[in-house]
Amino acid sequence: MKAVSVTCVLFLVASLSCYAVQSDDLFMYLALAKNFFMTGSFATHDLFLYTLNDYSWTIMHQWLGYLSFYGLYELGGYNLIIIAKTSLIGFFLTFYVLTKKSSQFSLFIWGTSVALAMYAMSFRLMERTSLFSDFLIVSVLYILVKENEKPSRIKYILPILFLFWVNLHPAFPIGWALCFLFLLCNFKKIRNADYTRFAAVTAASILVCLLNPKGLDGLLYPFQFATNEGAVFRQYYFEWMPTLNSMFLYQPQTLFLGLLILFNLFLIFKTRKTKPRFEFLASLFFIAYGLYAIRFVPTLCFALVFLNFSLSLRLADLKIAKKFNYALAFIALVLAVKNISVGYDVISGHRDFGLGLDSTVVPQKAANILLKNPQIGNVFNSHMFGSYLAWTWRSERKIFYHGFVTDTNLFLNEYAAFSLGTERFNRQVEKYKIEAFLLDRFRGNEPLINTLVSHPHWQLAYKDESSLIFLKK
Repeated sequence: MKAVSVTCVLFLVASLSCYAVQSDDLFMYLALAKNFFMTGSFATHDLFLYTLNDYSWTIMHQWLGYLSFYGLYELGGYNLIIIAKTSLIGFFLTFYVLTKKSSQFSLFIWGTSVALAMYAMSFRLMERTSLFSDFLIVSVLYILVKENEKPSRIKYILPILFLFWVNLHPAFPIGWALCFLFLLCNFKKIRNADYTRFAAVTAASILVCLLNPKGLDGLLYPFQFATNEGAVFRQYYFEWMPTLNSMFLYQPQTLFLGLLILFNLFLIFKTRKTKPRFEFLASLFFIAYGLYAIRFVPTLCFALVFLNFSLSLRLADLKIAKKFNYALAFIALVLAVKNISVGYDVISGHRDFGLGLDSTVVPQKAANILLKNPQIGNVFNSHMFGSYLAWTWRSERKIFYHGFVTDTNLFLNEYAAFSLGTERFNRQVEKYKIEAFLLDRFRGNEPLINTLVSHPHWQLAYKDESSLIFLKK
């Protein structure tokens, strides 16, 4: 039964995570890695902007992630990246179930949690280095729960994981927090030799994070970003907004997320007599973390799937659970076939199962038009197009803005200023000698588009399903 259930659930996972590339970040990873292999080092200053001269950017906190994605791209293009992403998502949602003897009821709880999690987070399962953090968080949770059951040598893997983590993505402090949480939950064993050894492993896991290109600055980067740029982005970038923001609150994804959280709290209540201190505190930690910002929803989902399964192992089996698993497997299979056949909807719109680049998000045709017409001067671009333009234009054309710029002054006082009415728009156009606008068609661009449509000196020259080009009359 386990093989049937796991296979059907994984089929559902694949149907919701294997889709054409939409991630803007991926293109910057590829651009940076390509430049690295061409020059032998990562550029210390921005290569792509015409708006900032000699801008010293912050990119080294994920350098290993860039090379990982670029390696996949060189081996098999965008399709291999998508397949690798889908495979890893399936693996990190499943491996602990396959390595643990579990009851039919535990299997049902896991499968239900995966289904809820996938529908809650599929909108964010893009090709980004943040996925590495999600995978590593599950790995750390697995090690800590096993250590809680019985101390073993597996804990000595932690410093190695953190060595990779600090060079892949700056969410490694979450791993530290989990280790401290483990020590707190086992504080009564402080005089025990195993406790001392784990405390030493935790200390080593922190110190090893100094082994990054920026040393102490790299170790402190997540905290500096959270208190500076992160606070500004929280007001303007959708992914940084609170998860209970009105733009996200009334979406289907939020319903599935709420059900997953309630399922977790129910399991905590049902297992309260077994005193699952670590699972309880870890669950509350991830719920708070996931509700803090929309971008952290996948982290919450990955964590709760694991924690729900871990909690379920404390419960007695149910005779009817086998029938539940057959029903769940059937539902998962039907949903997977439906997703693969006709697609499904997420907050950004309709999505289809498949490979390649998503033409509704990536401005391939529009970017090519502007590249082939160098007589058109400076282009103002939507920030979500910036990384793709950096990758596809290869510095043959400079761009106005991209998402790897952490200069909040450029974003607030220069980029956003184009949307502050006709008078400010005119000043910005003159200041930067703008001759074309390449805009996305997603929600949030209405003020700037309205200004351009009603402006006597500008006209819509091109449009497709992903983008708009405005040129001077």
